[in-house]
Amino acid sequence: MTTKKDKILEAAFDLFTKKGFNATTTKEIALTSGVAEGLIFYYFKDKEDLLYKLIREFSFIGSLQKEIMELTKMEPYPALIQFGRLYANFLSQNKSFLIFIWSPEIVQNSDVGEEIVDFISIMREQASVFISRVILCSVEKKVIDTAASMFLSSILTYVLVEERKKGDNLLVNQYIEEVITVILKGIQNT
Repeated sequence: MTTKKDKILEAAFDLFTKKGFNATTTKEIALTSGVAEGLIFYYFKDKEDLLYKLIREFSFIGSLQKEIMELTKMEPYPALIQFGRLYANFLSQNKSFLIFIWSPEIVQNSDVGEEIVDFISIMREQASVFISRVILCSVEKKVIDTAASMFLSSILTYVLVEERKKGDNLLVNQYIEEVITVILKGIQNT
């Protein structure tokens, strides 16, 4: 059963991604979610607080915590591949939100920008954990973090480009494995 708070979040998500943050009013969110406008302020301090909650809720790590915990039980290399697949799938399913959080109105908001940077740092840290499990030699943390950033940004770019090309997304699995191979070879040669 969907709670009223969830209905508010869903309506805000839909309106923010379609109209933009600044163009969306709390009155519209209330109308779309079927709740009184005052209820929004019961759950959230203001519209920006609602936005922060959306960013946290729709983050890759936040939405897939259970799956990520399962990955820690797998062998390192297959776990890294599966992590990449989960990330690619998450990106494919949440393109409108990605476009929204990188829109000029959101990028220019320094407070929201900090929240997004935190969200990206958490994702990079999680990818670093999976990469470090696969590496068989001693490597500096900053090298692993750089590799994790490359891994995540490569998958992001691939998913967005393939969508524009209307390409075969079944190739994403092969692409992920190729990226992992290149990254691991690069790390082992440092």
